[in-house]
Amino acid sequence: MEPSEDSPFLDRLAAARLTAREFDVARFYEDNLPGAALVNLEEVCCAVGVSSATVGRFARKLGYPDFRAMSRSLRTGVREELSLPVERLRRMHDDAAPSPQSVLEQRVGSAQEVLSGCSSAIDTEAFTRVCELVGDTDRPLYLGAVATGRPLMQYFGLLLSYLRGGVTILDGTDHWAHALAGLEADAVVLTATFDRHPAPVEALLRLAGRRGATSILLTNRRTGPLVPLADILLTTPLVTQEAMFRTRVATLVVLEAILDAVAAEHPEHLRAERVEETFILMRGYL
Repeated sequence: MEPSEDSPFLDRLAAARLTAREFDVARFYEDNLPGAALVNLEEVCCAVGVSSATVGRFARKLGYPDFRAMSRSLRTGVREELSLPVERLRRMHDDAAPSPQSVLEQRVGSAQEVLSGCSSAIDTEAFTRVCELVGDTDRPLYLGAVATGRPLMQYFGLLLSYLRGGVTILDGTDHWAHALAGLEADAVVLTATFDRHPAPVEALLRLAGRRGATSILLTNRRTGPLVPLADILLTTPLVTQEAMFRTRVATLVVLEAILDAVAAEHPEHLRAERVEETFILMRGYL
């Protein structure tokens, strides 16, 4: 099936039938985006060790007229996908203010679009393995994220504590070094990012690799500097939105799906009952 004119680059890449040398070009872009969007034809050829004709064929197989058109499309996509919230806010103010009802409809529509692509975006084997690792009570689990990812991880870790112990929710990054002092090879590290590539998460993945721990990255970016560092990758759909704050609904749903899968494999209720018993004794609910 031929890609449409507005198909994202990585979707075109997944559908293309490439030769071995063209596949080398594909790996170059997969490993180096978004920076590779700024690389010219000569630099691509030099980095991959192929001819300009090979790169041109690669571009055409992805549905672009030539390398120049592919490069322009990549640069436009990077600007849109990696734009800062304040930049999107400025663009919003250039238009007439929408009504609250239309804003709600747009937000619900965006969430539905993202969720509809979750099943196909996430590798089934990777998800199954993640659920096994997260549910393995013999392995210490560390949960790490920054910015908006941190409260989502805290929510996930709190509910996971109904099912298993040995979960460390990494708090502020200034405390990470203390919390990770006991990280060993039998541990599992689950981290999540959204849009960006946070330096603390990179350091966490590198530390996990150095200690021999198994690392999991949940992200909406299929390429970038963090991807090669993770042992297991879970990717949620990447949908360009003009709203100031892009929806994190896919991240939340994947985390909740992991909870459901772990709960299904933990039929014992003793730990959950003790959690609820403590809530009652502490008058947690009225």
